[in-house]
Amino acid sequence: MVIARLVVKPLILLVLIAQLAVAGEGIFFKRHSLHKVDDVNNVYLVSAQIDFQLTQYLEKALLNGVTLKTRIFIGLGEHRRWWWNKTDYLSSINYRLKYHALSRHYLLTRADTNENWNYRSLSTALHYMGRVVNYKLPRLSENTQDGNHYLFMGVKLTPSTLRLPLKIQSLFGDDYGMRSGVISWPLR
Repeated sequence: MVIARLVVKPLILLVLIAQLAVAGEGIFFKRHSLHKVDDVNNVYLVSAQIDFQLTQYLEKALLNGVTLKTRIFIGLGEHRRWWWNKTDYLSSINYRLKYHALSRHYLLTRADTNENWNYRSLSTALHYMGRVVNYKLPRLSENTQDGNHYLFMGVKLTPSTLRLPLKIQSLFGDDYGMRSGVISWPLR
């Protein structure tokens, strides 16, 4: 019993400290909601606040001229009994973030609408990039109300240019890109 206390408690403490150190980096959903706005046409609005905490590698790459691409994807899933769930992507919101060294501004561009914004601080640019406010989804078919379907949302952030060795490393490590967890809403 004494050995268990002397070995297990410090080991648990080390694991908790390591998790706290890593918890600062990543993509996290602070808030998210789904609202049905049209019962007849089966149309929904999605809202979310996404928190981006870049790794040191990505921050350094951004300051050295690498563009960061962000894809916020929204999809429709169907639960299946015997095989993996069926998923279809409905929509995505794509951003490009780059740093302009001469003006010391962060340039944020939304790819689907070609809107551009300039920010003095990286935190402000990341905060705006993480705002999804009343994003209208395409009309869903009537059979999605059967209780087996759900909507899901996730985020992927990657540098726009990775050389071949880094592309291979990015498949196995999180330093060169980041993904969020996927959130979902059941449809009824």
